[in-house]
Amino acid sequence: MGCRPPLNEISVVYPAYNEENNVLPTLNRSLSALRRQFERFEIIVINDGSSDNTGLLIDDLSEKIPELKVLHNSENLGSGASMLRGMKTAKFSYVVNNGMDYPFDLEDLEKLLPHMAKVDVAVASRNGRPGYSIYRLLLSFMNLLLIKCLFKIRLRDFNFIQIYKKKVIDSCEIDSVSPGFVAPEMIIRAGDRGFKIKEFSIDYHPRKSGKSVMGHPKIVMSSLKEMVHFWFKRTRGLSA
Repeated sequence: MGCRPPLNEISVVYPAYNEENNVLPTLNRSLSALRRQFERFEIIVINDGSSDNTGLLIDDLSEKIPELKVLHNSENLGSGASMLRGMKTAKFSYVVNNGMDYPFDLEDLEKLLPHMAKVDVAVASRNGRPGYSIYRLLLSFMNLLLIKCLFKIRLRDFNFIQIYKKKVIDSCEIDSVSPGFVAPEMIIRAGDRGFKIKEFSIDYHPRKSGKSVMGHPKIVMSSLKEMVHFWFKRTRGLSA
């Protein structure tokens, strides 16, 4: 049995596309929560080809915040691909994804991280979805139903927040890039490799500034295409 990784270090990954109004408040809240809970941490922000001042703002902040690491995509790749890039870059034993609109309060890590001594992936399941339109609620329901039917994994949420042991990320090569299916593929592949996964209920905080693109028809169709492609490969033993 390998050594258990320490619970006092973490990497937090934030994709950011045109989030200039959210960068400063989110990083301030993140720093406050992380400095209280961890001896070592890093915040990785991936500027996903933003057309506003997001890139300039995080570059300026990185000169003042030693724990802040900034990556720039030369073009807009989407939050899924950006999240994967940040996770692969992470250097600490535990890695968590979050949105720049701060849907997950990092203060709640203290409720989840102790469980990582016994699991490899902690899947945070939203208690509710305040601020969601009927359209977004319907999309979420259909997406979850499809994933459950195709992959027989009984989780209540695949697309919120997950905490991974870094070894899980390093061992899983993800084909998907769509924001709607990167996390589900990571979770499914982790389960296929025998990693222990457990789900925990947690609060969701709705966006206060900017606009989510997760419900855009282009993203919905891209996620569906990648889901079916992965299912086809997996059922034929081609997804290892």
